[in-house]
Amino acid sequence: MAKRYINKKHLEWVASLECCIRTHFYNLEMAGIAPTNQSECSDFNVIQAHHLLKPFYSSRGMGLRAGDKDVIPLCEKHHRELHMLGNEYDFFQQVVFNSRFGILTVQKVWNASPYNKEEDNDRIQKANAKRISAKTFGRKQKNKSTRST
Repeated sequence: MAKRYINKKHLEWVASLECCIRTHFYNLEMAGIAPTNQSECSDFNVIQAHHLLKPFYSSRGMGLRAGDKDVIPLCEKHHRELHMLGNEYDFFQQVVFNSRFGILTVQKVWNASPYNKEEDNDRIQKANAKRISAKTFGRKQKNKSTRST
């Protein structure tokens, strides 16, 4: 099984965005087609990065959440409501009238992220794992820059 994708900077960036449901309704308002029964956000200052329950880019297992590619910004109210309902597709169908809203949004968010360069993130993760491993087992790391010719 592949390791879970981790990208802390991407998570922080997602948490800096507005609630994707609020943004969706704002875009509908600008187009003049907003429904009258919109779900309002509770607090615009508290945004949480929600890991999709049915991920697009990664997979889940027992007790494992989706990788950090599969996150969308939700306000605290919508995040809580989604988990209380327990079914992502039903939640998005009830709130934004599109059961695939989460999957569509996660693709937009990941593509727009300034931290979606996987090669850089993989290189950094491997370097950190090597450093942690060396510390854990009390070994000194070899410095590759000091090669003898």
